[in-house]
Amino acid sequence: MRIAFIFSTIACGSALVGCGSSGQTSGAGGGGGTQTVEIFSWWIAPGEAEALQALVDADRAQHPSDRIFNAAASSGDNARTLLADRLANNNPPDLFQQNAHDLPAFLAAHPGSLQALDDLFVAQGLDTAVLPDVITDVKVGGKIYAMPVNIHRENALFYNKQIFADHHLTPPTTVAELLTVCAELKQVGVTPIATSYQGWILRIMFNSLAMGSMGTEAFHRFMTGGTRDDAALRAAIDLFGNVLDNYINASEAAGANFGWTEAAHTVSAGQAAMFFHGDWAKGYYVQLGSTPGVDFGVVGAPGASDLFWYGVDTFSLPVGAPHPEGAKNFLATVGSTAGQVAFNKLKGSSPIRPDVPRSQLDSEGQTTLDDLKNARYRTLVVGKDIWDSAMLSFAMTRDKNALFQVYVDNPPTP
Repeated sequence: MRIAFIFSTIACGSALVGCGSSGQTSGAGGGGGTQTVEIFSWWIAPGEAEALQALVDADRAQHPSDRIFNAAASSGDNARTLLADRLANNNPPDLFQQNAHDLPAFLAAHPGSLQALDDLFVAQGLDTAVLPDVITDVKVGGKIYAMPVNIHRENALFYNKQIFADHHLTPPTTVAELLTVCAELKQVGVTPIATSYQGWILRIMFNSLAMGSMGTEAFHRFMTGGTRDDAALRAAIDLFGNVLDNYINASEAAGANFGWTEAAHTVSAGQAAMFFHGDWAKGYYVQLGSTPGVDFGVVGAPGASDLFWYGVDTFSLPVGAPHPEGAKNFLATVGSTAGQVAFNKLKGSSPIRPDVPRSQLDSEGQTTLDDLKNARYRTLVVGKDIWDSAMLSFAMTRDKNALFQVYVDNPPTP
């Protein structure tokens, strides 16, 4: 979601003491020999930071001699360059975060730079516990090169339960129902849908509308490199334009500092009824003090409940990592049931392993996990920077032919 890695120190348990360049600290009892495992992670927003802290705490419980230090260089766009320089100069961190869909391109650009994790998966029983689709997502050339942390559904629709109750509405299950709900809300003076004029945020909403409009089979086929139905794609663009023209918070969305957290907060505050976004927004709502299933609800995209359009966050272990044992300890915690519950119930995402007890998740988390298990299509997110630019341009111009042509000229690839 963000290209920047951010400097942040995660306090493990009570404190992180004296991290030096040697990577060692003295323990609280003065025994020495404590491993400091350096990770690069972008999780700093409300909901994200707490989820990472919970994962670090779970690791500390299992490996009390390890300390996790999130030293992701400086904030801003220079972070990727810094990481690339460190890898090129044989000075890697112990672990770094990336998205599963970026893994093949990363290895193509940096061949031989990551350690295979197949033995770790077998030793921890993860080769059979993790959802097979997710294992496939972190394989390149038949080997596992990253530990998946979570499964984020990007075709999620959040809604304010009080607004829906006040107006006797039910969550829409089809595109036609969505438009009816939007019209009824607009008639009584409620903004139906919150969004932000940022390309990637608009793309998430467009995809959620398109899969319901096109039908999940046609959308899945198109996004996985199959045939394109031009009429269906144009109809989806028409629908997107209709929603932007009539049912969003247009004046706020165009604000320079109005991002996804601001759009999400609009729904939490009762200023808008719905928000199309990835389910990391759930973690943000929880940090705002909202209760899943009470203050807000989450459903799949209307008309596409049988498609789980998802992303996977991962940690990779570079060749030459200074503390591979501590790094693998942390990866084992990530994949454990305890680690999965601790992280995902705060992050808003679903566990990578379907054997996590449902009772340890909140009501919305349980429903989302069921949707994941029962999905007709589980499809890894496809995205392109040029699509995001086109979404922003469309929000300003409503040039339907231009948006259509971007997809024609820059089609999805498997």
